[in-house]
Amino acid sequence: MAEPQTDTGFEERLEVIRTFNRMYMQRIGLLAENIFGSPFSPAEARVIAELSFKKATTASILARELKLDGGYLSRILHRFEKEGLISKEKSKEDGRQRNILLTKKGKKTGEDVLEEARKIITSIIGPLPVPDQIRLVAAMTSIDRIINRDKNAEDRVTPPPFTVRPHRTGDIGLIIHNHAVRFAEDYGFNSEFEALVAEKSAEFIRNFNPARERCWVAEIDGHLVGSVFLVDGGHDTGEMRLPFVAPHARGIGIGTSMLNEVIRFARHVGYKKMTMRTESILEYAVPLFEAAGLKIVRETPHQRFGKDVVGQDWEMAL
Repeated sequence: MAEPQTDTGFEERLEVIRTFNRMYMQRIGLLAENIFGSPFSPAEARVIAELSFKKATTASILARELKLDGGYLSRILHRFEKEGLISKEKSKEDGRQRNILLTKKGKKTGEDVLEEARKIITSIIGPLPVPDQIRLVAAMTSIDRIINRDKNAEDRVTPPPFTVRPHRTGDIGLIIHNHAVRFAEDYGFNSEFEALVAEKSAEFIRNFNPARERCWVAEIDGHLVGSVFLVDGGHDTGEMRLPFVAPHARGIGIGTSMLNEVIRFARHVGYKKMTMRTESILEYAVPLFEAAGLKIVRETPHQRFGKDVVGQDWEMAL
Protein backbone atom coordinates (compact mmCIF):
# COMPACT_ATOMS: atom_id res chain seq x y z
CA MET A 1 0.00 0.00 0.00
CA ALA A 2 1.36 3.40 -0.92
CA GLU A 3 2.35 5.70 1.92
CA PRO A 4 -0.03 8.64 2.42
CA GLN A 5 1.24 11.85 0.91
CA THR A 6 2.51 14.10 3.68
CA ASP A 7 2.59 17.86 3.94
CA THR A 8 3.41 20.40 6.58
CA GLY A 9 0.07 19.92 8.31
CA PHE A 10 -0.24 16.13 8.10
CA GLU A 11 1.17 15.35 11.56
CA GLU A 12 -1.07 17.99 13.12
CA ARG A 13 -4.15 16.47 11.46
CA LEU A 14 -3.04 13.03 12.60
CA GLU A 15 -2.78 14.21 16.20
CA VAL A 16 -6.24 15.80 16.03
CA ILE A 17 -7.67 12.43 14.93
CA ARG A 18 -5.79 10.56 17.67
CA THR A 19 -7.01 13.02 20.30
CA PHE A 20 -10.60 12.74 19.08
CA ASN A 21 -10.42 8.92 19.07
CA ARG A 22 -9.14 8.82 22.65
CA MET A 23 -11.86 11.23 23.79
CA TYR A 24 -14.67 9.35 22.02
CA MET A 25 -13.51 5.91 23.14
CA GLN A 26 -13.43 7.16 26.72
CA ARG A 27 -16.88 8.78 26.46
CA ILE A 28 -18.58 5.61 25.22
CA GLY A 29 -16.64 3.31 27.53
CA LEU A 30 -14.46 1.49 25.01
CA LEU A 31 -11.41 1.89 27.25
CA ALA A 32 -13.09 -0.03 30.08
CA GLU A 33 -12.48 -3.73 30.61
CA ASN A 34 -16.20 -4.37 30.16
CA ILE A 35 -18.46 -2.27 27.96
CA PHE A 36 -22.01 -0.93 28.22
CA GLY A 37 -22.38 -2.32 31.75
CA SER A 38 -22.20 -5.85 30.37
CA PRO A 39 -19.89 -8.75 31.25
CA PHE A 40 -18.40 -8.49 27.75
CA SER A 41 -15.18 -7.02 26.44
CA PRO A 42 -15.50 -4.45 23.61
CA ALA A 43 -14.77 -7.16 21.02
CA GLU A 44 -17.33 -9.55 22.52
CA ALA A 45 -19.95 -6.78 22.63
CA ARG A 46 -19.31 -6.05 18.95
CA VAL A 47 -19.88 -9.71 18.10
CA ILE A 48 -23.10 -10.05 20.10
CA ALA A 49 -24.39 -6.77 18.64
CA GLU A 50 -23.58 -7.85 15.08
CA LEU A 51 -25.34 -11.17 15.61
CA SER A 52 -28.39 -9.24 16.84
CA PHE A 53 -28.66 -7.58 13.43
CA LYS A 54 -28.47 -10.84 11.48
CA LYS A 55 -30.80 -13.78 11.21
CA ALA A 56 -27.87 -16.13 10.64
CA THR A 57 -24.25 -15.78 9.58
CA THR A 58 -20.97 -17.68 9.54
CA ALA A 59 -17.72 -17.23 11.46
CA SER A 60 -15.84 -16.29 8.30
CA ILE A 61 -18.33 -13.53 7.46
CA LEU A 62 -18.21 -12.22 11.03
CA ALA A 63 -14.40 -12.16 11.03
CA ARG A 64 -14.34 -10.28 7.72
CA GLU A 65 -17.00 -7.72 8.61
CA LEU A 66 -15.71 -7.06 12.11
CA LYS A 67 -12.06 -7.33 11.05
CA LEU A 68 -11.29 -9.77 13.86
CA ASP A 69 -8.60 -12.44 13.90
CA GLY A 70 -10.13 -15.83 13.13
CA GLY A 71 -8.63 -17.51 16.17
CA TYR A 72 -9.72 -14.72 18.51
CA LEU A 73 -13.25 -14.81 17.12
CA SER A 74 -13.34 -18.59 17.51
CA ARG A 75 -12.60 -18.24 21.24
CA ILE A 76 -15.37 -15.64 21.61
CA LEU A 77 -17.88 -17.89 19.83
CA HIS A 78 -16.82 -20.86 21.95
CA ARG A 79 -17.58 -18.86 25.12
CA PHE A 80 -20.95 -17.73 23.72
CA GLU A 81 -21.89 -21.29 22.82
CA LYS A 82 -20.83 -22.56 26.23
CA GLU A 83 -23.02 -19.90 27.91
CA GLY A 84 -25.99 -20.75 25.70
CA LEU A 85 -26.00 -17.48 23.79
CA ILE A 86 -25.59 -18.99 20.32
CA SER A 87 -26.29 -22.21 18.48
CA LYS A 88 -24.78 -23.58 15.30
CA GLU A 89 -26.40 -25.45 12.44
CA LYS A 90 -25.18 -26.76 9.10
CA SER A 91 -25.68 -24.32 6.24
CA LYS A 92 -28.23 -25.41 3.63
CA GLU A 93 -26.28 -23.60 0.91
CA ASP A 94 -22.86 -24.95 1.84
CA GLY A 95 -22.59 -28.07 3.98
CA ARG A 96 -19.01 -27.16 4.90
CA GLN A 97 -20.20 -24.03 6.66
CA ARG A 98 -22.07 -23.75 9.96
CA ASN A 99 -24.49 -20.91 10.49
CA ILE A 100 -24.38 -19.07 13.80
CA LEU A 101 -27.69 -18.03 15.35
CA LEU A 102 -28.55 -16.34 18.61
CA THR A 103 -30.57 -18.41 21.04
CA LYS A 104 -33.50 -16.91 22.93
CA LYS A 105 -31.10 -16.09 25.75
CA GLY A 106 -28.63 -14.66 23.24
CA LYS A 107 -31.27 -12.42 21.67
CA LYS A 108 -32.20 -11.05 25.10
CA THR A 109 -28.53 -10.45 25.88
CA GLY A 110 -28.00 -8.71 22.54
CA GLU A 111 -31.03 -6.49 23.17
CA ASP A 112 -29.63 -5.54 26.58
CA VAL A 113 -26.25 -4.62 25.09
CA LEU A 114 -27.84 -2.49 22.36
CA GLU A 115 -30.13 -0.77 24.87
CA GLU A 116 -27.16 0.10 27.11
CA ALA A 117 -25.33 1.46 24.07
CA ARG A 118 -28.39 3.56 23.23
CA LYS A 119 -28.48 4.97 26.77
CA ILE A 120 -24.82 5.97 26.59
CA ILE A 121 -25.26 7.73 23.22
CA THR A 122 -28.43 9.39 24.53
CA SER A 123 -26.54 10.69 27.56
CA ILE A 124 -23.98 12.26 25.20
CA ILE A 125 -26.22 13.86 22.58
CA GLY A 126 -29.44 14.26 24.59
CA PRO A 127 -28.28 17.44 26.38
CA LEU A 128 -27.21 19.05 23.10
CA PRO A 129 -29.51 21.52 21.31
CA VAL A 130 -31.24 19.97 18.30
CA PRO A 131 -29.22 22.06 15.76
CA ASP A 132 -26.00 20.73 17.33
CA GLN A 133 -27.34 17.16 17.16
CA ILE A 134 -28.08 17.64 13.45
CA ARG A 135 -24.59 19.09 12.83
CA LEU A 136 -23.02 16.19 14.72
CA VAL A 137 -24.85 13.57 12.66
CA ALA A 138 -24.02 15.42 9.42
CA ALA A 139 -20.34 15.46 10.40
CA MET A 140 -20.41 11.73 11.16
CA THR A 141 -22.07 11.07 7.80
CA SER A 142 -19.31 13.03 6.09
CA ILE A 143 -16.62 11.06 7.93
CA ASP A 144 -18.22 7.77 6.91
CA ARG A 145 -18.55 8.85 3.28
CA ILE A 146 -14.94 10.10 3.05
CA ILE A 147 -13.34 7.08 4.72
CA ASN A 148 -15.48 4.48 2.94
CA ARG A 149 -15.74 6.16 -0.46
CA ASP A 150 -13.89 3.29 -2.18
CA LYS A 151 -15.42 0.46 -0.17
CA ASN A 152 -17.43 -0.77 -3.14
CA ALA A 153 -18.44 0.25 -6.63
CA GLU A 154 -21.79 1.58 -5.50
CA ASP A 155 -20.11 4.12 -3.22
CA ARG A 156 -17.96 5.32 -6.10
CA VAL A 157 -20.76 5.94 -8.55
CA THR A 158 -23.49 7.21 -6.21
CA PRO A 159 -23.02 10.95 -5.63
CA PRO A 160 -23.86 12.42 -2.24
CA PRO A 161 -27.31 14.03 -2.03
CA PHE A 162 -27.42 17.82 -2.10
CA THR A 163 -30.01 20.53 -1.65
CA VAL A 164 -30.34 23.96 -3.26
CA ARG A 165 -32.24 26.57 -1.26
CA PRO A 166 -32.58 30.36 -0.85
CA HIS A 167 -30.06 31.98 1.47
CA ARG A 168 -30.79 32.58 5.15
CA THR A 169 -29.09 34.39 8.01
CA GLY A 170 -25.41 33.44 8.30
CA ASP A 171 -25.00 32.15 4.74
CA ILE A 172 -23.51 35.33 3.30
CA GLY A 173 -20.54 35.23 5.68
CA LEU A 174 -19.86 31.62 4.65
CA ILE A 175 -20.09 32.58 0.98
CA ILE A 176 -17.46 35.30 1.45
CA HIS A 177 -15.22 32.88 3.34
CA ASN A 178 -15.55 30.12 0.73
CA HIS A 179 -14.69 32.44 -2.15
CA ALA A 180 -11.74 34.06 -0.37
CA VAL A 181 -10.12 30.80 0.76
CA ARG A 182 -10.77 28.81 -2.41
CA PHE A 183 -9.60 31.47 -4.88
CA ALA A 184 -6.52 32.24 -2.78
CA GLU A 185 -5.51 28.58 -2.59
CA ASP A 186 -6.44 27.59 -6.15
CA TYR A 187 -5.57 30.72 -8.14
CA GLY A 188 -3.38 32.83 -5.87
CA PHE A 189 -5.85 35.72 -5.67
CA ASN A 190 -4.97 38.36 -3.08
CA SER A 191 -7.19 40.08 -0.52
CA GLU A 192 -8.52 42.42 -3.21
CA PHE A 193 -10.75 39.56 -4.34
CA GLU A 194 -12.04 38.92 -0.82
CA ALA A 195 -12.85 42.63 -0.57
CA LEU A 196 -14.77 42.49 -3.86
CA VAL A 197 -16.84 39.49 -2.75
CA ALA A 198 -17.54 41.15 0.60
CA GLU A 199 -18.60 44.39 -1.13
CA LYS A 200 -20.90 42.64 -3.62
CA SER A 201 -22.39 40.50 -0.84
CA ALA A 202 -22.96 43.51 1.44
CA GLU A 203 -24.55 45.38 -1.46
CA PHE A 204 -26.92 42.46 -2.00
CA ILE A 205 -27.99 42.41 1.66
CA ARG A 206 -28.49 46.19 1.90
CA ASN A 207 -30.49 46.48 -1.31
CA PHE A 208 -32.15 43.08 -1.36
CA ASN A 209 -35.43 43.10 -3.27
CA PRO A 210 -37.00 39.66 -2.77
CA ALA A 211 -39.45 40.28 -5.60
CA ARG A 212 -36.62 40.59 -8.14
CA GLU A 213 -33.50 39.15 -6.56
CA ARG A 214 -32.26 35.93 -4.99
CA CYS A 215 -29.25 34.19 -3.52
CA TRP A 216 -29.18 30.40 -3.64
CA VAL A 217 -26.88 28.10 -1.72
CA ALA A 218 -26.17 24.40 -2.18
CA GLU A 219 -25.55 22.10 0.78
CA ILE A 220 -24.21 18.59 1.32
CA ASP A 221 -24.67 17.13 4.80
CA GLY A 222 -25.49 20.62 6.11
CA HIS A 223 -22.29 22.15 4.72
CA LEU A 224 -22.44 25.03 2.23
CA VAL A 225 -20.70 23.89 -0.97
CA GLY A 226 -22.14 26.22 -3.61
CA SER A 227 -23.75 29.62 -4.09
CA VAL A 228 -24.90 32.12 -6.70
CA PHE A 229 -26.61 35.53 -6.73
CA LEU A 230 -29.11 37.11 -9.11
CA VAL A 231 -29.56 40.89 -8.77
CA ASP A 232 -31.52 43.49 -10.68
CA GLY A 233 -29.15 45.07 -13.22
CA GLY A 234 -31.76 47.51 -14.54
CA HIS A 235 -33.29 47.73 -18.01
CA ASP A 236 -35.06 44.36 -17.62
CA THR A 237 -31.70 42.66 -17.06
CA GLY A 238 -30.87 40.18 -14.35
CA GLU A 239 -27.21 40.05 -13.35
CA MET A 240 -25.83 36.74 -12.12
CA ARG A 241 -22.95 37.16 -9.67
CA LEU A 242 -20.34 35.10 -7.88
CA PRO A 243 -21.20 31.56 -9.04
CA PHE A 244 -19.31 29.05 -6.91
CA VAL A 245 -19.13 25.29 -6.39
CA ALA A 246 -16.51 23.82 -4.06
CA PRO A 247 -14.02 21.52 -5.87
CA HIS A 248 -15.07 18.39 -3.96
CA ALA A 249 -18.72 19.00 -4.89
CA ARG A 250 -18.26 19.48 -8.63
CA GLY A 251 -19.51 17.06 -11.25
CA ILE A 252 -22.63 15.90 -9.41
CA GLY A 253 -25.13 18.43 -10.76
CA ILE A 254 -24.94 21.24 -8.21
CA GLY A 255 -23.87 23.89 -10.74
CA THR A 256 -26.58 22.86 -13.19
CA SER A 257 -29.25 22.87 -10.46
CA MET A 258 -28.30 26.35 -9.28
CA LEU A 259 -28.17 27.71 -12.83
CA ASN A 260 -31.59 26.24 -13.54
CA GLU A 261 -32.96 28.00 -10.45
CA VAL A 262 -31.42 31.30 -11.55
CA ILE A 263 -32.83 31.08 -15.09
CA ARG A 264 -36.26 29.91 -13.92
CA PHE A 265 -36.54 32.76 -11.43
CA ALA A 266 -35.20 35.36 -13.89
CA ARG A 267 -37.84 34.40 -16.43
CA HIS A 268 -40.56 34.27 -13.78
CA VAL A 269 -39.97 37.86 -12.63
CA GLY A 270 -39.82 39.17 -16.20
CA TYR A 271 -36.16 39.80 -16.98
CA LYS A 272 -35.54 39.86 -20.74
CA LYS A 273 -31.79 39.31 -20.53
CA MET A 274 -29.25 37.86 -18.11
CA THR A 275 -25.62 38.93 -17.83
CA MET A 276 -22.62 37.72 -15.84
CA ARG A 277 -19.03 38.86 -15.31
CA THR A 278 -16.37 36.24 -14.60
CA GLU A 279 -12.64 35.73 -14.99
CA SER A 280 -11.18 33.32 -17.53
CA ILE A 281 -9.71 31.12 -14.81
CA LEU A 282 -13.11 29.49 -14.29
CA GLU A 283 -12.47 27.09 -17.15
CA TYR A 284 -14.21 24.19 -15.40
CA ALA A 285 -17.49 26.14 -15.48
CA VAL A 286 -17.42 27.24 -19.14
CA PRO A 287 -19.23 24.14 -20.50
CA LEU A 288 -21.86 24.60 -17.79
CA PHE A 289 -22.48 28.24 -18.69
CA GLU A 290 -22.58 27.48 -22.41
CA ALA A 291 -25.00 24.57 -21.94
CA ALA A 292 -27.34 26.91 -20.07
CA GLY A 293 -27.37 29.29 -23.06
CA LEU A 294 -24.87 31.92 -21.91
CA LYS A 295 -22.39 33.26 -24.46
CA ILE A 296 -19.21 35.33 -24.10
CA VAL A 297 -19.77 38.75 -25.69
CA ARG A 298 -16.61 40.50 -24.53
CA GLU A 299 -13.16 39.61 -23.16
CA THR A 300 -10.89 42.16 -21.48
CA PRO A 301 -7.30 41.34 -20.41
CA HIS A 302 -6.36 43.13 -17.21
CA GLN A 303 -4.40 42.80 -13.99
CA ARG A 304 -6.62 42.16 -11.02
CA PHE A 305 -6.43 40.38 -7.68
CA GLY A 306 -2.64 40.24 -8.05
CA LYS A 307 -2.84 38.25 -11.29
CA ASP A 308 -2.96 38.78 -15.04
CA VAL A 309 -6.45 37.61 -15.96
CA VAL A 310 -9.01 37.98 -18.70
CA GLY A 311 -12.39 39.36 -17.72
CA GLN A 312 -15.30 37.71 -19.51
CA ASP A 313 -18.74 39.25 -20.04
CA TRP A 314 -21.52 36.72 -20.63
CA GLU A 315 -25.07 37.26 -21.85
CA MET A 316 -28.17 35.30 -22.71
CA ALA A 317 -31.64 36.24 -23.88
CA LEU A 318 -34.48 35.03 -21.70
